[in-house]
Amino acid sequence: MTAEQQPTNRMERDTELMWGLRQSEPRRGPKPRLSRDAVVAAAVALADAEGLEAVSMQGVAKELGFTTMSLYRYVESKEDLLVLMNDAAMDTAPPGPCGGRDWRAGVEAWVHGVLTMYGRHPWAVYLPQNGPPSGPNGLRWMEAGLREIVRSGLDPRRSVQILTMLSTTLREMFRMNVDMERAARAAGATVADTMRGYAAGLGRAVTEEHFPTVARLLREDVLEDAPAEAHGRGPAGPTDELDFPVRRLLDGVEVYVERQRAAGDPDKAARRSGG
Repeated sequence: MTAEQQPTNRMERDTELMWGLRQSEPRRGPKPRLSRDAVVAAAVALADAEGLEAVSMQGVAKELGFTTMSLYRYVESKEDLLVLMNDAAMDTAPPGPCGGRDWRAGVEAWVHGVLTMYGRHPWAVYLPQNGPPSGPNGLRWMEAGLREIVRSGLDPRRSVQILTMLSTTLREMFRMNVDMERAARAAGATVADTMRGYAAGLGRAVTEEHFPTVARLLREDVLEDAPAEAHGRGPAGPTDELDFPVRRLLDGVEVYVERQRAAGDPDKAARRSGG
């Protein structure tokens, strides 16, 4: 790569990294005993077993039986390693085209696929997000999601906005559930125990006068309901706890789609409404 071809920003650099355009593997001398793919695979396995906080260049080197310095011949930094892990976590194939089913069925299949993927690699929701998907795996998932949303008749720009909203919502909801599980385990309890304690604490602090709606939730034991487990669910798809809000979000998208269809010109209607 010449000086004129050097990436101008982090996102461009990350894209080149994930597509193998910034390979630092040695090209001379004896055949290397390691590869960049092997380093990334070891990092993913370590994160699966012990969490993202266990991943370091030293820790990955130990798993592989190599020195820490030897890893830098394949991956230049931990920051680069995390970028590569981000794409590697999406290594499962996204759902194929939904064929005769409507666009919403296709989007729901995509949502279930994303949540199942997070279930396999819960640590992925804690990785830094430097921009939209740009690696091979991430782009496959982006393509699959956009393919179904575009089938609704929305223009590409609106479709990207809808996909971004869905992706962000899924990630944050999943991360919240994982955080709650971690906090409960650290306290030697379950999430259900934690929620019962939460409700009990609020019950001693909340008054009907100042928090009438919260007080009603406490009376009806709504706040004692534990969120469903965020991971370890297997291939069955998202739990009801995550499924319900996502379906309601898609209800809103569906209303928007129908409104644009009724307007006859989605782009013009969107500009008029500012939506």
